[in-house]
Amino acid sequence: MPRHGASLGDVRELLVALQREARAWWIDRGSMGPSRAALRRLRYHAGTEWLGSQLEQVQSRLAELERGVAALPALTGRIGVLEQLVDEHRRQLQVRTVMDWVEHATVRTTPLVSVVLPTRDRCALLPRAIASVNCQTYPNWELLIVDDGSVDDTPALLAGISDKRLRTFRAEGAGVCAARNVALAHARGELIAYLDDDNIMHPAWLKAVVWAFEQRPEVEVLYGAFVVDDTARIDQRGHGDLPRLYFPPYDHHAVADANIADIGCIAHRAGLPEASFDESLREMGDWDLLLRLTREVPPLALPAIACFYTTDAPNRLSNGPTFEADLAAVRAKNRR
Repeated sequence: MPRHGASLGDVRELLVALQREARAWWIDRGSMGPSRAALRRLRYHAGTEWLGSQLEQVQSRLAELERGVAALPALTGRIGVLEQLVDEHRRQLQVRTVMDWVEHATVRTTPLVSVVLPTRDRCALLPRAIASVNCQTYPNWELLIVDDGSVDDTPALLAGISDKRLRTFRAEGAGVCAARNVALAHARGELIAYLDDDNIMHPAWLKAVVWAFEQRPEVEVLYGAFVVDDTARIDQRGHGDLPRLYFPPYDHHAVADANIADIGCIAHRAGLPEASFDESLREMGDWDLLLRLTREVPPLALPAIACFYTTDAPNRLSNGPTFEADLAAVRAKNRR
């Protein structure tokens, strides 16, 4: 028998030698005659054959285990993907549940909500955005539209607005962040919401915002879900994807690397010290705002659709010439 600690290879060599001896004895058995020594050798080699059979089974089992261990990383990855899908579906179901509840809920207070909407040279799209605010089921709002130096028919369109809840301002092309700051400086509401001129506010969003702040008086900032019309355009994979709901969980360290919310999904109480936009940023001002507002206290993740995000509008700011510089600037100043 092999010494303690011998390898499988040592055992295999010993078995081969013993089996060779057994075959030689079997050939010469007729001349040897029956003897106690021959019987002992027979029993010994019979045991050797059994041990060899057991070793082959062990080796086969070890090979199966090795294959299983090798497959574990891929299996673990698939389990992780499935867990993410289950969590995503759970959050989507939560969005549906809360929106159904808010639709029938009665809010006890009616604070004024100021909606900030900057625009530039999108006369064809702006009426759709304005109409989505007009269609809100919550009635106590004001819409502050800042024309950031349009050269199309936007000034004429705004001049024809007679609704007193809509107030318009003119900026001089300093950028979308500066335009939003103009609106914030004139906002009268207790709560602030946002909308871009190429997107559409969900009809129940402002009611959901008021309800959420009413339910959670300690909360100062919240974000909701949004629906993207065609994710393939965002990922630069062409176009043709079906609309998709986005409502990711909040983690400040993860959000410091990648944005999770469009500006139309963010709402906050008025007068917060960090509630202004960095005018040095051409894009990603919404991401920077969310990070600064939630540096110390995480926001409330409100399971309700805030807006419908479109990807086919002309003159989009996303992925523009300052993308890399703005990305680096936001990440650098918001890491903690």
